[in-house]
Parts: sequence; C-alpha cells; structure tokens
Amino acid sequence: MRIRPLAPPSKLSRRLSEQLAEEIKSGRLAPGARLPTEQALTRAARVSRTVVREAVAALRAEGLVVA
Repeated sequence: MRIRPLAPPSKLSRRLSEQLAEEIKSGRLAPGARLPTEQALTRAARVSRTVVREAVAALRAEGLVVA
C-alpha cells in the first residue's frame, strides 16, 4: 500500500486575503476606497480578528493596500 502525504489545509487568513485581493483586482473595491472595518470583516467571513489582521497584512505585503 502506498499512502501519499496529505496536502495541508489552506489557512483561513490566506483564503480571506485571496477573496479581498480578487475584490480589489476586479475593481469591485475601487482604488483609494476603504476596506470594510475589521469588525465587519470578522462578521462577514465568520473568522477571528487575528485572521482578518493576518489577511490584511498579506495584502499590505503584496502592495494591494496601504495603511
């Protein structure tokens, strides 16, 4: 029997940052527009504040958002 390694589950913060990046790249979030508040994102995505903060940090690192 050959068992292959399982792929690690994707991180919630990565999935959220990908969704937000798609919103930005598609133009649904206009340049210069504010992101929804941390509280609104936690409610909408049903994740913790830590996940939201990590996702926004990833977007910042990609240059898609500025503080």
